[in-house]
Amino acid sequence: MSEHAMSKWENLLAKPFGNIYNFNFFALMLLTVIEVGAVYLDLPKYDTWAVLVGVGLLKAFGIAAWFMHLRGDPFILTKTAMFPLLFVALMIWGIGLSTPAGIDALPSWCSPPWAPVYLP
Repeated sequence: MSEHAMSKWENLLAKPFGNIYNFNFFALMLLTVIEVGAVYLDLPKYDTWAVLVGVGLLKAFGIAAWFMHLRGDPFILTKTAMFPLLFVALMIWGIGLSTPAGIDALPSWCSPPWAPVYLP
């Protein structure tokens, strides 16, 4: 795998982990723990969604910037790679936000018994 030229702050992040890919791996694992924790905390529904979407965007940036090597590429390639995010946003809106009782009427197998129950 070819290495891209790293900036000073990337070198500082990568030094304790060996390289930037190891740092990105551990950052993605930490963000995944935050996502799982947000689901199991007793937060309002929209706060949970905000945490999940925000952390998901951070994870998408980490994957696109380092694993896909888009950080140093021309901007048109970055726009091409990020174009599917439009469809993800449409699916979130169309399925998750506009479906009546979309999250309140989930089947019991979709969440463990200790998961918080969202009441309207």
